[in-house]
Amino acid sequence: MNVLLTGTIFNPWVNTCVIIIACLTAVCIILFLILVFMIFIKTAYRSPFKKRTRECTQKKDELQMSMFSEGVAWSQNFKEKKELLQIRSEGLNLYGEYINFGFDKCAVIVQGRAESLLYSYYFADVYSKNEYNILVIDVRSNGFSDGVFQTGGIKESDDLILWIKLINEKYKISDFTVHGICIGAATAIYAYKKLKKECNGFLKRIVTDGLYKNYYEFFKAHAKVLKAPFLPVVYAGIYVTFFLIFITTKTRPFKESPIKYMKDIDIPILFICSNMDKFSIKSNSEELFETCESEFKEIHFFPKGRHSHVRASQKAEYDELIANFLHKHK
Repeated sequence: MNVLLTGTIFNPWVNTCVIIIACLTAVCIILFLILVFMIFIKTAYRSPFKKRTRECTQKKDELQMSMFSEGVAWSQNFKEKKELLQIRSEGLNLYGEYINFGFDKCAVIVQGRAESLLYSYYFADVYSKNEYNILVIDVRSNGFSDGVFQTGGIKESDDLILWIKLINEKYKISDFTVHGICIGAATAIYAYKKLKKECNGFLKRIVTDGLYKNYYEFFKAHAKVLKAPFLPVVYAGIYVTFFLIFITTKTRPFKESPIKYMKDIDIPILFICSNMDKFSIKSNSEELFETCESEFKEIHFFPKGRHSHVRASQKAEYDELIANFLHKHK
């Protein structure tokens, strides 16, 4: 027994290997947790100590800065018609702006992750020309609105419903179209499902730009496009990140997905897509369209335009597509 113990447990080479393996394992775990922390901070968290601002978040992106500036300039033409609005949702103060042209319909434009309501004005012109008032909102944890966590449209859809009900109560409007970009599009889908469940018919039409099939596929696409090393590890990190989102927000980003609710869409819906989109890829967009149960569904693939920037590449065609859709489904 003494010989066995001496030859195994007390062998210095064995002990050294055990220590090295233990250290490497600890380092790998720490690196993995750092990865998860970085994904979570970059995608789902906004520090409560960070200054609340409506500035463009992608100042190094010339195209996005151009879109942002154009939207702000458009809104400045209607300063006298603009009204500042506020709601409270789950104890959060949320802020919006309403341009009241005196029409009996309202277009709610919901931007993608990280941008403020000023960015949404870039998409407003075609709606105002088709006799819609314009509502833009700072979604929770963006712009001036309160909030630390974003949930990929899940809780944001509850906020959207409150905004729709506010406009209905304050301005007696009961005809709404939601134009959603990326996460904003997912927000619109979730909101319609909830409104339908409570037999509320305010939301009449949905226009989606860059809608993704589910949040996990969307995250994976970002990892591929960014050419992240060790992709299986990154994918595992996304799983753990989603668990953190569940812990911190009590939402289930794995369970909730736009494609899950395509069977519930029975109002006119327009899917705006781009052949160049690397995040909401063509096959996923086609699957969303085929799964959608609406008799009044349309899909259009533009030849140019990266994710969320389709209009910037073919503005006239983009607006004409929406105008025709709105005219068809008055």
